[in-house]
Amino acid sequence: MPPDDLLAAFQDALLDLLDQGLPVEAVRERLREDPAFAAFRDYAAAIEPRMLEVAGELVRKWGRRAP
Repeated sequence: MPPDDLLAAFQDALLDLLDQGLPVEAVRERLREDPAFAAFRDYAAAIEPRMLEVAGELVRKWGRRAP
């Protein structure tokens, strides 16, 4: 998969996880363990838990899917 497509897939998965309201550690674990996102494993492991909490709140409040 081209790098831009891989990044877009990772971002899409992250937004989906944040929208589900999962616990922060569950989000980080799923991003770290999914083989499709191995290129982002270090990044996912370094994400601050508070950042994910705030991001989840923002996604659930303001996030909308493009048609």
